[in-house]
Formats: sequence, C-alpha cells, structure tokens
Amino acid sequence: MSPIFRTFLKVVAAAGVIAWVLVLDMVGAATHSETTLFSGLMMAPPSLHADEAVQWSLAKAAAEGAAYSDNQDKFHGPALALAARGVFALRGLKFDDATESDLRFVPFLFHLLVCAAPLALRGVSWPLKASAAVILFLSSAGCYFGQYYIQESLLVAGFVWGTLLWTESADDPRPGWKLAPAGAGFGLALACKVTAAAYLVILLLALLFLARETLTWRRTAWAVAGASLIWLSLQTWLFTDMDGVAAWGRQFWRSFAVASGNEDTLALTNPGYWWTVGLWLTALAVMRLLRAGARSVRDVPLALAVGCFLFHLALPYKTPWLLFLPVCLSLAVVWPRLAEESVLSRTFSAFLATAFVCASALVLERHTDTCFHGNGLARGIAEYRRSWQRANPGKPFYVAVDGGHYWPLPYYLRAFQVGYGDFEGAERAPVRFLQAQDDSRPAAPGRRTYSLSIREGERFWLLLQDVGGVGAELEVTGLR
Repeated sequence: MSPIFRTFLKVVAAAGVIAWVLVLDMVGAATHSETTLFSGLMMAPPSLHADEAVQWSLAKAAAEGAAYSDNQDKFHGPALALAARGVFALRGLKFDDATESDLRFVPFLFHLLVCAAPLALRGVSWPLKASAAVILFLSSAGCYFGQYYIQESLLVAGFVWGTLLWTESADDPRPGWKLAPAGAGFGLALACKVTAAAYLVILLLALLFLARETLTWRRTAWAVAGASLIWLSLQTWLFTDMDGVAAWGRQFWRSFAVASGNEDTLALTNPGYWWTVGLWLTALAVMRLLRAGARSVRDVPLALAVGCFLFHLALPYKTPWLLFLPVCLSLAVVWPRLAEESVLSRTFSAFLATAFVCASALVLERHTDTCFHGNGLARGIAEYRRSWQRANPGKPFYVAVDGGHYWPLPYYLRAFQVGYGDFEGAERAPVRFLQAQDDSRPAAPGRRTYSLSIREGERFWLLLQDVGGVGAELEVTGLR
C-alpha cells in the first residue's frame, strides 16, 4: 500500500469520525440532551430538579453536623453528599454558595469515570475503545443523568468499574489485592442506593452460571474486604454516624416496598425508552450467541446488563433512571468486546451503538423539569427585600412557604429566612408562597399576587406585601 493511499485512508477515517461526532451532537441538540458536547455542556444548566434540591439539602445538613441516617430518604445513601463535601473542600466552597453547576460537577466527575472505562479493556483495539468512550461522553449513555446532582452516576461508575476489574483480572494467576478496587466499586454503589444489593445478587448469579472458576475464596475475600471497607466508611459518614448501617437496612425494606408496588410506585407512562433498551440488549445477546466460543467471564457484563433490565422490567416501579446501569455496562464493556472480531463486526457494532444512543435521545422520557428560573426568582425577591426593608426599617423580613411539593424552592430561597408549613406569623410574612388548588387567584388586600409554576401541573401563588402603599413588582421569568 503506497504512502499516499495510506494518508488518504487516514484523512477519510478522520473525516468519518468528525462527521460521526457531529451527528451525535446534532441529535442531542434536536432532543435538548443536556450532556452532548456542544449543545449541552456549553449551555447554562436549567434550574435544579426537585430531587437534586433534596439531595443538596441532605448533604448541607450532614456537612453542618446533622446525622445523615436520620433522614427519611427511601432509597439513597450518603455517598453523593460525602463526594460533594470532598470536592467542595478542595475548591473552598460551602453548600450555601454552591451553584447548580457546582453541584452537578460532582456526579459529572463520576460520569467521566464511566466514560473512561472502555479505555481499560484489554484485547480491544484503541479505535474501538476510543469510540466507546466518545459515545458514552457525547450521549451520556443514551440518558441525561451524567450531569445531574443525583446518585446514579456514582452508582453506575462503581458498578461498571467493579465488574470490569473483576472480569479483567480473571486471566491473572495471582490477582490478590487487585480485586480490592473491584470490591470498592461495589461498596460505593451500595452507599449510593440500596438497589445495588439486588444488582450484586444478579452479578453473583451471572458469575455462578458463566464463570464459577473465578469465585475462589482468595478472590472473593479481597473483593468483599474492599466492598465492606468502602461501604462502611461511606455509609457511616466516615465512621462518625454508626446508625447509618441500620438506616441502610430500613431503606432496603422501604425501597422494595416501593419497587413492588405497595407504596409510592411510579408506573410506566412511556414505554418507548424501555423498548429501545430492550431491543439493544437483545441485539447484543444475539451477536454473542452467533459468535463461536464457550461461555466465559467475559460474558458476565452482558448477563448482568440483561439481568438488571429484566429485574426492573418485572417490578411495577418504572423510571428511566433504573436503566442507566445496564445501558452503561453495555456501551462501556459489552459491545467493544463483541466487536473485536472483524472489520465488519467493528463497523456494524459502532453503527448499532450510535443508532441506539440516537434512538434513546428521541424516545427518552425525561423527568418533569422545573418551570421557573430559580436564580431569577431569588434575585427578584432579594430586590424586593431591599425595597421592603426601606419601607419597614427594623422589622424582620421572612418568607412563608405553604405545604405541598415545594421543592426545589428551599435551594433557591436559601439566602432568606424561610418558614415551611403552618407556623405562627405565616399569614403576616412579607413574601408568601401558597399552593394553588385551582385557577382562582386569591384576593389578599395589601398584596400583589403572582402565579408561579413549579412543575407541570404544580403551581403556587406568590403574594407580596405592598411597599409603602405602592404595589410590589417582581421581574422574574415565569411569573404571571
């Protein structure tokens, strides 16, 4: 092959990669994916979702000395809170000063770990490993969770790396302590959500069926030691909250009560994403069955991904967040290994993976976004406070928030003295948030009333006292 022709092939390959990246990004832009390279990471993030604000509140309280084990979170452990505390300490940040971007930067670091997982695969060519990493990064694994202040990125990073390290060490005659980091990944996942315990059971079944020879006492002991150390240290807030172990047990039973449909279950409302993930995993399973070779430990990640998918498919509780692990496992580990057989299989697998993440962006059912611009609301109330205090010197300024699902308001009102629910003096608060039961705008003498949409179908009335006989005005996007 002449040097000119080789150069021509390299140019064509480079152009193909650039075109492929742009296609992924255009799909992300068209579907408003928050984690595509140009259309998402370079844009200002939207207001915090309610779940993100709740996790911020729990982490802030724990950093101030409250026991994390006392909270009533049905599913989540303290791993995200501790990770945020560590990152904020390095950056010199406090939770009260953290912006949305500061909060979301923490799980995004773990999403980058997931994206780096394909680079650690042995026996896979660098073009395939790099392609898998790019797909994971640009598409956020066909989801939008990689950049949100929730536990999923930490859980998935722990499980992907734990599974990868276990399978990659199978050929090492003396892996020894090398399996402790694999266990540490599983321990991190356990300290994120109790659902990780079910994933570990599925992993154990996959190992018993496909790679029983890797479950030696020595290998298992190192992995269990690593998992126990990391889980206990995180679950007990670095051994300062030993009740965290009992709290994990309570969360375990509560979470399965929800998952089994006995309480607070989220039913399936849009099956498109579930069908897409199911077809993708089916395609990978068919590719593996068509390949020659006996079953081995290299098949465990695919079995784990399929098992997790079927586990959640069988339970009444349905949300796209549950599929983040099987999708990441399949994109980070499974398809690069299956593709490493021929040029045709590499091309077809890369095309299939790209088609999957593009289809996922089109059918994914996103969470209900926060409707109002949170920082704009905070700035508007701060300006109103200055006018109110000039008209009422010496009087305390405070905000009253009625009951109901008011999150993420506590995050955006953190600079003010706020009372929640029914308390003495709530009706006299200069600023009141009343949950709207219907479209009847409340008549409040001496107050200006605005309508504030929190989320789709959830609305509050915002009542401001007149300042010096002049109606209060508030310039905030989303108010009516």
